[in-house]
Amino acid sequence: MTKRRSSLTGSWSGAYRYPRDAGPETVFNVQIEEVGGAFTGAMQEPNTFAPSAAPVLTAEIEGVRTGLSLAFTKFYDGSGGVTHAVRYEGAADAELMRIEGTWRIPHAGSGTFFMVRDDDGAAAEAEEEAKVEIGLRR
Repeated sequence: MTKRRSSLTGSWSGAYRYPRDAGPETVFNVQIEEVGGAFTGAMQEPNTFAPSAAPVLTAEIEGVRTGLSLAFTKFYDGSGGVTHAVRYEGAADAELMRIEGTWRIPHAGSGTFFMVRDDDGAAAEAEEEAKVEIGLRR
């Protein structure tokens, strides 16, 4: 039986896709920290579109999750000369192990994305259990 997770905290991998194969499927990794439905994270992806020689683009994310629905914005940090933002909206599965949805850059394009938990959530669950244990001792 899979243990139900209560947060997105952890390591994730995924990919975003362009409609009609207008660009390459691009893989990414993201580390997420969620507290009370709000989450932040750091994302890395190969440079598939910036004209610079930087092999990797990095970004910060900020978002919110309500139940299984979530929305976040990816803010490229200037690596590779990229500074625009991308809006993501999607839904997680009941175990918080997979997320699927759409991304959008206003007036520039949109597509789909998915991401799956890299770890089994054990680190996040251990941290959560430690917080509960500490709370019980007080």
